[in-house]
Order: sequence, then C-alpha cells, then structure tokens
Amino acid sequence: MINTYRRIPADPAEWFEPAEVRKAKDYQRPLNVARAISLALNAALLLAIIFTHAAPRFADAFSTSSWILRFFAIVLGFTIVGEIIDLPVTIWTTFSHEKKWGFSTETPGGFVSDQLKGLVLGVVLQTVLLLPLWWLIRTTDLWWLYGWAVFFAFTGLLAFLFSVVIAPIFNKFTPLEDESLGTRLRGLAHSQGLRIKAIEVMDASKRTRKDNAYFAGFGSTKKIVLYDNLLAQSPDVIASVVGHEIGHWKRRHIPRTLVVAGVLTFVLFYVLHLVMKWSTLFRWAGVSSLRDPAAIPLLLGVFLILFPLMGFVTSWLSRAHERQADVFALDVTKDYDAFVETEHGLSTRNLIDLAPTWWRYVRLSHPPPAERLELGKLWKTESAKATAEAKPEPQI
Repeated sequence: MINTYRRIPADPAEWFEPAEVRKAKDYQRPLNVARAISLALNAALLLAIIFTHAAPRFADAFSTSSWILRFFAIVLGFTIVGEIIDLPVTIWTTFSHEKKWGFSTETPGGFVSDQLKGLVLGVVLQTVLLLPLWWLIRTTDLWWLYGWAVFFAFTGLLAFLFSVVIAPIFNKFTPLEDESLGTRLRGLAHSQGLRIKAIEVMDASKRTRKDNAYFAGFGSTKKIVLYDNLLAQSPDVIASVVGHEIGHWKRRHIPRTLVVAGVLTFVLFYVLHLVMKWSTLFRWAGVSSLRDPAAIPLLLGVFLILFPLMGFVTSWLSRAHERQADVFALDVTKDYDAFVETEHGLSTRNLIDLAPTWWRYVRLSHPPPAERLELGKLWKTESAKATAEAKPEPQI
C-alpha cells in the first residue's frame, strides 16, 4: 500500500539525463530570482505605505468623511500601485525569459489586455472580500469570527465561479472536436461515476507553448479542460492526464482542501484579531483605529506575514492529493507506460525543476517529477504482486 501522505525517496538521475536536469535548472533559476525581486518590491512598497502614512494621506486628499468612499480610494490606489510595481518583472518574464526559452507566445496587445483585465478583476475581488469585512470591523468586536466566515464563503464561491465566470474572461473555450478522443475521455469519466457537462479545449497557445489540463466546476457545471497544446500528445498520454484530473474529483480533493483551508484561516483570523489589538501598529500606519479603511495596508501586511505559514500545510496536503490522483490515474487506465511518458514528457517539455532544494520542495504544490515517476514504479510493483497473489493455485 503506497502512503501518499509521505514523501517518496527518488533520485532524479534514475529518470532524467544530467543535461535535462541542468536545462531545467537554467530555466528555473532566473524565475526564482524574479519571484524574490517581486516579493521584495511588494514588501518594500507595503512598508513604505505604512511608515510614510501614505494610505491615510491619500484618503484624506478626497476630503470625505464617508468610510465607504475612503475604502474605495484605498483599494483602487493600492491595487494600481501594486500592479505598477510588479509590471517590470512581469514584462521581463513574459517577453524576455519565456520568449528566450521558446514558451511565450504572448503579443503586446494580448499582454496589455490581460493586465487591464487583471487590474479590474483584482479591484472587484478585493472589494467583494474587503468591503463586508470592513463593515464587520466597524460593527462588531467579533469581526474576526464573522470575517473568517465571509472569507471562507468567498473562497468557496470563487472556486465555484472560476470556470464559469473568471476563466472565460481571459481565455476562449471550445468543445473538443476529436470525437474518438472525446468518446474515450467520457468513457473514462463515466466508468468512475462522473457525469461531465463538457470536454473543452482552452486556447492556451495564445500565451504559452506549455501543455496541461484541469478539471473544473461543481454539480451541473463539471467539465474537463484541455490546453490546446496538449492535443499534440498521444491519446494515451491525454487519457493519463485526464485520469489524474478525474482522480481529484473522485477523491473529493477540492472539498477537503476547502475544509483544511477553513480551519487554517480560522486560526489566522484569530491571530490577526490579537495582533490588531497592538496600538503601536496603528501609530506606525498613521491611523487611529482599524475602523478606518486607511488601515487596509496594515491589515494586509499582517495577513501576508501570517498567510505563508499556512502555505507549508496546504502545500503538503496538495502534494499528497497529487500522489493520490497519480495512483488513481494508474488504477483506472492500467497504463504504466503512458503514465511514465506523461510525467517525463510534461516535465521536460515544461522545464519543471527536476531536482528542487529542500526549501523549494516544502513549498511545492506537486511532488517533483522523479518522485511521481518513482510512485508509478511502486504502483507497478504492487500491481504485479496483487495480480500474482490473485492467481488461482494450479490444480494437480
């Protein structure tokens, strides 16, 4: 029995050539630096806003006593400045690094469109989340408890609406035209009791040459989404990928993740409530109390310090879920060779880090490729053993 909640020892050298490991490292290393720079810039921005009292000064410039108007001014201003800070790194990543490695197919027009859409969506989502929270802060001392409930409901709603409302803003989705492949994938889903609304192809190629797939939706909105780039692979590989995604649904990973996230965010909001009792923080930010929407950067700063601690737990759980989905894909397809081809191919084509450091590992949402391939080998061994044990004894 494979323990999917524990790390599986694996040596990348057993599955990948040294040149493949080096190439992935060469691709990933500048991206890690870019992420660190982006994180440092955003942290510096947040500290600058807090210690220069930029938020209350900006809100005061509108000469209004309405906390709602002050709220919108802060959210809009904070979001725009954040986007501007991130823009140089995003432009370099998209038009320099990703182009250099042959991944990015983004056009300047498409890039600008995505940035504007992302800005508007960011403002909308922050408003939907933070406006009720600030009303609670101004209304009750139990804001942290009711605020947690709002945050939890918002997270669940976002998961539900992503494939229906948000994803179509950025991508076009069309029905899969390959009837033979569609029949095979539907049969795979139906064999596990999954009735899907559609198998759709996403126009991922307008931004990248990387390939992937995902399962989305709840209830009557359930569907399988394939990157159009993935269709260049063999039907066996696509079936293995889809089997993995069906595994996430069959093992109820989304509801389980939401429950764990709910528990963790409850603790986070309680700690946030305790930290927000420290009056020194408000003096640093230049606001009189948390009731003033100008305290939003302060609350977000504390939140962003605490939130990464949750990431270690959710990343560990996500890696366990990915192992379970891999085992499920192997169980339903019975195709070890396709699994190996899938994992090896996706990893080398997409230049996934094949030998992550321990620090990188604990933050990964997916096990490294060598570990997933080693899991496949364990499955093959156990499957062969189970088959041998199931054979009847020869009659004498």
